[in-house]
Amino acid sequence: MARPVRDQLAPVRWRQRLVFAAWSATWGLAAGSVLAVALEFARMLNWLTVSTTAIWGVLAAVPVLAGFAGLISRHSWQSAAIAVDSHYRLKDRVLTALAFIRKPGPANWSELQVADALEHLAKVEPVRVVPIRVPRALPFAGLCLVLAIVLNILPGTGTEISASPSDPLAVVLEQADELAEDLKEMQELAKKDQNKELEQLIEELQEKVEELRQPGVDEREALAKLSEMEAAIKAQQAQYNVAAVDAQLQALGNAMQVAEALQSAGKAMAESKLDKAAEELEKLDEPKLERKEAKALEEQLRKLAKEMQENGLASLSECTSQMCESCKGDGKKFKAAAKSMAGQCRAEARKKKINDLLCSECNKLAECKCNCQKNSLAKGKNPQKSTTPSSTFGMKISGNTQGEKTDLLAERKFEQLTGQEGDGDSESETEHSVEGRQEAGRSYRDVYQKYRKMSESVLDSEPIPLGHRQTIRRYFELIRPQQADEPAKAESDSK
Repeated sequence: MARPVRDQLAPVRWRQRLVFAAWSATWGLAAGSVLAVALEFARMLNWLTVSTTAIWGVLAAVPVLAGFAGLISRHSWQSAAIAVDSHYRLKDRVLTALAFIRKPGPANWSELQVADALEHLAKVEPVRVVPIRVPRALPFAGLCLVLAIVLNILPGTGTEISASPSDPLAVVLEQADELAEDLKEMQELAKKDQNKELEQLIEELQEKVEELRQPGVDEREALAKLSEMEAAIKAQQAQYNVAAVDAQLQALGNAMQVAEALQSAGKAMAESKLDKAAEELEKLDEPKLERKEAKALEEQLRKLAKEMQENGLASLSECTSQMCESCKGDGKKFKAAAKSMAGQCRAEARKKKINDLLCSECNKLAECKCNCQKNSLAKGKNPQKSTTPSSTFGMKISGNTQGEKTDLLAERKFEQLTGQEGDGDSESETEHSVEGRQEAGRSYRDVYQKYRKMSESVLDSEPIPLGHRQTIRRYFELIRPQQADEPAKAESDSK
């Protein structure tokens, strides 16, 4: 019984929802317009910073949300029944039928009441029951909307807020350009050596450089990206292990100098001239080693091969072992081992060159970080001296950092003196200290010793008669300083 009654009331209920949605949208338009006008006045008075787009959004969103809320609002079947009964003056027949459906009474009476309601509902016209009229608040809402639109489109009512990211810093762009130039040189070297690992590293670094050029990159983010690039380069350097290999090659070069035929190659290898050492090793054509040289060379090479194996240098250890085995007299094997060692030297020379280039790039990155973080320009004036650490140290012009000047106690009275220097009576007093007399005595003894030596040399070299010699010696004995008398004289002078 409930379904036929509700089917007849459904159109009436739907039109009630539409009317309520229109009413809600109208009042939402009025509220949104009033809010937009308030925002416009606040923006004109510089109380708020609101963009024009935001105000358009308020005007569009508030009525739409209000209308949607009215459309999905709940309308009961009783309200539809009341509307039908009141319009057709059915004396609550439809409402009573709904009551019997909800709480059934006697069967015959309920069926009779529902049948009577259905008979009247068949003649119901929903358009007349719930007519859709213009809401009364629409003129007010329209007036507010026009006012909001006029205020929003007037020029000078506000500035448009842009949400685009800030431009990259000039110093960051400058460092990115310098890094890009350095990476081009590294890329050429990687293509020449066909080093895939280095090419992959360069591609990663180029991506980081492009990220530095993107808008919105501030100083902190730029420093973070530069640190990531530096970490990637150091990880690649760790794989080469250039220092350990270079030390082993120098030891190998010193060992090879035992043999006369290998001195040129060994000397170049000991001096880390690996390209020259490779050329000298390739020139070797079955060198003839003496028995003692071969034995000494074999012992040292065997020892070095073991050390290389322990340090994880397997390929270099294998080449050294081959040279060690060929020292017993097999010239062809020694020649092959020398060529293999020459290849190792060339490969290590390339690695060393790449490592030097990576070290240079690391230093360049460190310099770039300093340039990005440096405080080169003053950005303001601070009248107070800062006593706390900060990342903006030196970025402001210092003002009066010493405080107020202290009043002088003196009255600054000057007196002009007349006359010339040296005129009038004067007194002078000369004092001699014990130290001064001792210094004079030491200088006198030094002069005496000097001329005594000169006289002795003359007496020994010149043919002077014996009597004259005795006279000269007696003279120097007479003028010789008496050291025993000096303390007594000093004590008497002090008294």
